[in-house]
Amino acid sequence: MENHKDKLAMVIEEYWRKELPDTKERAISLKIESDLINDIVGPRRAGKTYLMYFTIRKLLDAGIEKEATIYINFENRKLLPLTPDYFNDLIDVIHAKRLFEKHKTIFIFLDEVQRIREWEKYIRSIYDEFKGKIKIFISGSTSKLTESELSYLLTGRHLTTHVYPLSFREFISFKNFYIKEYFIEQDIALIKEYFREYSEFGGFPEVTLLPSGKEELIQTLFSDIINRDILPKAKRRGEIIEDLAYFLCSNSGKLASFTKLTGTLNSMGIKVSVPTFEKYFSIMKEAFLFFDLTIYSYKVKDQMQYPRKIYCMDPGFINFAGFKFSQDRGRLMENLVAIELQRTKSKSPLIEIFYWKDHQEREVDFVIREGLPVKQLIQVTDASSREDIQKREITGLLRADEEFKCSNLLIITWEYEGEEIVDGRKIVYTPLWKWLLE
Repeated sequence: MENHKDKLAMVIEEYWRKELPDTKERAISLKIESDLINDIVGPRRAGKTYLMYFTIRKLLDAGIEKEATIYINFENRKLLPLTPDYFNDLIDVIHAKRLFEKHKTIFIFLDEVQRIREWEKYIRSIYDEFKGKIKIFISGSTSKLTESELSYLLTGRHLTTHVYPLSFREFISFKNFYIKEYFIEQDIALIKEYFREYSEFGGFPEVTLLPSGKEELIQTLFSDIINRDILPKAKRRGEIIEDLAYFLCSNSGKLASFTKLTGTLNSMGIKVSVPTFEKYFSIMKEAFLFFDLTIYSYKVKDQMQYPRKIYCMDPGFINFAGFKFSQDRGRLMENLVAIELQRTKSKSPLIEIFYWKDHQEREVDFVIREGLPVKQLIQVTDASSREDIQKREITGLLRADEEFKCSNLLIITWEYEGEEIVDGRKIVYTPLWKWLLE
């Protein structure tokens, strides 16, 4: 019977011998130059593994020998049962192969590292002992990868890269369409067709590249996130968690309080308490299935007490598990904008995103704050012409502008494009597909 060191050595040897899979470049990249640990987080099957492969390919193209790179996926069946001893085994293999003598730096890629208990202790120890000799990349399908009870061990030692499903710009590049300085009529028609596909099926790379059977794959991805990243932590019957996930998909983009949501669920026969609902929602957020926005207020109490807006991480899940694109185009558009803003936020720690509403029910869909000042106010409407834009969209923007002194006012539309001066303030109108490509 093989011991755990032999199993790990076999997995590493198999990696060295195999060809790397084909990969496509994305708008995100890993931080090769820094000595710090690079942790990569995002939804399951959003592209974390292939971003690792792409980075390895870049290293090889730069003249790094493949033996100086090690890739280990801790969901590999050959490594079961998992044990923390694998980390010491890894160093033993490096010494046995005399890799430190052959190569200036060893690049280690550890996929789904959170599967091993107390992994933080070992990664910190390896980092501290071999700093400058080993560069570590770790990935996980949870936002809590470096926020666990042991995360203090990595304080000051890591940089985070978020990997979400494809942006629309990445989506069309996966379709081999590339942005040009000027679009001709044919380009715009093709982009709009791609945008309809993106709005319906979302941006998971596998779904994007699949010629047919997209609905079945979306269903599989949705179930995988629930079964592998949520249920093990929720410790509750699977059907309850699935019901909650379907329910939240159906309510994506709506103002909702946990108390009211729980009451609605109970009236539907899904028995769950408010604290339990909050716990499950927190786990779903950690698994990147949903995220939420709170109201913009200078009072923390208001942010805690007011309803929040819950959004789904991918429009494909909404169309599969919630409501169809054709049923509520405006709400799906708002969800797409929320995802893109969340992507922007992940790249800039100073950016925060809220919604705003006053006592007279005037509302702004997104308030973007960078540091202390409000940077931009955004409304989203499914209007195709200026006449279709509701007065309340403009009124809400102007009232928020008075409060926040923000002159960057944007209304994202389905088709209409232009700008106008209203009460001395400029409002810009931009179609969603064009805004997503900016």
